[in-house]
Amino acid sequence: MSVNTLNFEQVSTVLTSIIKQATGQTVLTPTDTGSFVSVAQVALRADRDAVMQAIGNVIGRTIFSVRPYSAKMTGLMMDTFRWGNVMRKLSIADKDWQDDPAYEWPALWDAGQTPPSGDGQSIDPWTIKKPDILQTNFYGASVYFDEMTIFEDQLETAFQGPEQLASFLGLIMTNLSDRMEQSNEGLRRGLVANAIASVIDEGLTDRVVHLLTEYNTATGQTYTAQQIYQPANFAPFMKWVYSRIAAISALMTERSQKFQTIISAKPVLRHTPYQDQRVYMYAPARFDIDARVLADTFHDNYLRYADVETVNYWQSIDTPDTINITPAYTDSQGVLYSPTSPVSQSDVFGLIFDRDCMGMTTLDNRVLSTPLNSKGLYRNLHVHSKRRVVQDLTEKCVVFLLD
Repeated sequence: MSVNTLNFEQVSTVLTSIIKQATGQTVLTPTDTGSFVSVAQVALRADRDAVMQAIGNVIGRTIFSVRPYSAKMTGLMMDTFRWGNVMRKLSIADKDWQDDPAYEWPALWDAGQTPPSGDGQSIDPWTIKKPDILQTNFYGASVYFDEMTIFEDQLETAFQGPEQLASFLGLIMTNLSDRMEQSNEGLRRGLVANAIASVIDEGLTDRVVHLLTEYNTATGQTYTAQQIYQPANFAPFMKWVYSRIAAISALMTERSQKFQTIISAKPVLRHTPYQDQRVYMYAPARFDIDARVLADTFHDNYLRYADVETVNYWQSIDTPDTINITPAYTDSQGVLYSPTSPVSQSDVFGLIFDRDCMGMTTLDNRVLSTPLNSKGLYRNLHVHSKRRVVQDLTEKCVVFLLD
């Protein structure tokens, strides 16, 4: 028999069998669990009650399947003050230091001058030395739209009271909120993938770290990707990986040109304090480390100040460690550049970047309702979303690959 009808089923026999198997009183026995497990069905059954066999059964309870969703990569969200209305970014490049003229006096005067001591002469305090300014500009915004129809008659006939109607409307609005959260997450995930592809395509050697290659060079080994996962090799390698990331994290706090794009030979020097660093790491690799390399491999003593987030997949949930992106980024001439073919890269372990390297802000988000259509007895909800998604590789960013 099956409980998946509107009837009542006796399950004492199968329950007794399950308990006896679980407690060792009987051996493993084929068991009909379908006799007591109710499963979801699309078809709506109609039946009569089990006692009178005359009165139709009614739906006893409506479950409103709703679970609010929160978008991941929250560290990429910027407020409108930082990125919303600011369409330009000003940076200043360092100029070389000069000899102190106060200590060149009177040596800067030659013996042929009158008088030779320099009396009556002066050092010009009005020499012009303009600051070397780099201005970068951000343009445009991303917009998208959706709509939903709510029918008056459907709401009046489908529920038993105002409480169920309120729950149903809550279901609709929570679903809308979940989808908006997922749209935010999708834009953030695409932004991170764009940054990874941009750094790889740009080709600066200090911004792409080939972890396995460097490890083999440092240790004199020739491990392949398959060999490094062997138990004897994995733990030493991953401990080295984490120390390598920690070393780069420390270097990013230094004021330098490392790990950033230099535009038009302007030596803009930047530094990223620990609290302004964002670290995204590939989840399966990190979980593998936690399980196989002891719990203290990744600990506060490595990246204790940075904002660290585990990423389950970079672009596709089915190929989680891979990106296949045609990126857009600013090249060394300050010009928008996009390669002619996609950047395809597997074994992406993670990236570390300055908080101002990339981010997203909400410029506008509206949910508006039409009046009731008196002829069709329905109303529409319209959703308008506007986002600004920003990437600036003149800020520090490093990509780590497990190759």
